[in-house]
Amino acid sequence: MSYIIKKKKRKALTLNCKYDIVKRLQRHAKQSEICSEMGLSKSTVATIWKNKETILKTFESGQHSNVKKIKKPNNYEVDQRLLKWFSQQRNNNAIVSGAILQSKAEDFASKVSGNQEPKFNRSWIERFKRRHNITSGRIAGESTSVDMNIVDDWLQNKWPIIRSNFKDEDIFNGDETGLFFKLTPDRTLKFKGQTCEGGKLSKERITIFVVANLTGSEKRKLLVIGKSKNPRCFKNIVQLPVTYKSNKRAWMNSEIFINALREWDEGIIVRLIPMLKI
Repeated sequence: MSYIIKKKKRKALTLNCKYDIVKRLQRHAKQSEICSEMGLSKSTVATIWKNKETILKTFESGQHSNVKKIKKPNNYEVDQRLLKWFSQQRNNNAIVSGAILQSKAEDFASKVSGNQEPKFNRSWIERFKRRHNITSGRIAGESTSVDMNIVDDWLQNKWPIIRSNFKDEDIFNGDETGLFFKLTPDRTLKFKGQTCEGGKLSKERITIFVVANLTGSEKRKLLVIGKSKNPRCFKNIVQLPVTYKSNKRAWMNSEIFINALREWDEGIIVRLIPMLKI
């Protein structure tokens, strides 16, 4: 005689459910009561209690309540460093995109493992965002961009003292901007009812640093930052109308900025030498 034994299906508990069990146990509820009420084995409830710190931390971090498995992600140390950095940036109301997250993850990975070319694809970033309940949101207004009381105090009390030591033509302002030189327009004229379709928009960019003095009488040569150290389009070009620098992100960094200021200072000194001899 043969018998068919049906194996009892294992029940997968959500994070929300595990959190409720932990909170009940903290209020001194009996494990036997929870087991009987929810149809769980004693070992399951014991395991949940054993992992209570991880469950509480994960739930209170804002992760989705339908998560059923709690496990450390790949590159856990990079994950934690990136989460800490992201929290600091958002506390300062900084704008952070997926591309910036990906770049910072690669930077942290190179410091952790010593690997010079770590790669974190978009899927890893999307999982990171889901793990920590990070979503995309539209920026509304500029209310948190600057404290106007600090601005007014600086303009009224500090700025007059600083500028009194310089002529207007010797006061310069500089700012950087991104140029997406291959980006096509995202709007077009069309017949009413016609569907607009297009290809993927290019994200290739260069950074341009623009500097001019207060009177507009002197404009510094544009500083352009690209990815390629020796672009093909520069072949057979003897002299560029701009100053060109490069790094793998095509971003302004402290090294490029400091070197640009030093070259500017050296140029000023060279111009002053003939005057000093007189």
